[in-house]
Amino acid sequence: MTKKILFLICVVLLIRSDVRAEEPPALSNPLSKRRAVDVREDTVPGYVEMSNGEVFPGLLYITRDKRLEIFDVELKRQRTIPITKIAKIECNVEKEWMEKLWRFKELASDEKMYTGESYPCRIFTYTLTLDDGREIEAPMSGLIFVQKLEQNETPEVGHIPERDATRLHFHKRQAEKTDVGKQLADIHYTKLVKIGEDALAEGIKKATAFESRQDKKSAKTPPAKIKKRTPDQKRAKI
Repeated sequence: MTKKILFLICVVLLIRSDVRAEEPPALSNPLSKRRAVDVREDTVPGYVEMSNGEVFPGLLYITRDKRLEIFDVELKRQRTIPITKIAKIECNVEKEWMEKLWRFKELASDEKMYTGESYPCRIFTYTLTLDDGREIEAPMSGLIFVQKLEQNETPEVGHIPERDATRLHFHKRQAEKTDVGKQLADIHYTKLVKIGEDALAEGIKKATAFESRQDKKSAKTPPAKIKKRTPDQKRAKI
């Protein structure tokens, strides 16, 4: 009986050793900066242009495992479209105005009074051109990221998690009470998105031209003049 028990124990130990031998190798350090899980195939080359002419060329992407959500007016339903299927997004300003700022006259009162201040408001729709040429016009809200490519880098460099990306928004309605006192021209919005290798080259040229114009404006702006105090003027008391 004892010999049978010893034999069974030996068999179990041999089976366990074989299972351990077939176990996969240990995973790489999960805290390492660049892991296989960080490699993304949903980045696309292109550029984003703002309403003030500023251009952001580079690799474009949205939140991982997300798609752009639009409301298809013709089909009357919500649709999701991957960024890899989009060739161009154009912004259409449906309406823009200065909204008056009102406040309650008293804490427990329903009566409102105009503060004399206002803030800019806009309503948008977007025209999406798909890679097969189809166009969809619809309201849309979302967020797009642009990873800037360094000098001599190509889109093949891929998504680099450690590199800061510019966050740009798509709005259905742009209206913030924190913008009180500002004018419509002061609040910029995402005007155009173009995707593709040719679009990236076009975006780099546009960005260079925009920076050149800004440099010229800065050069033409004279420095602020400091009024000198004459000997007869007394220093103001603080």
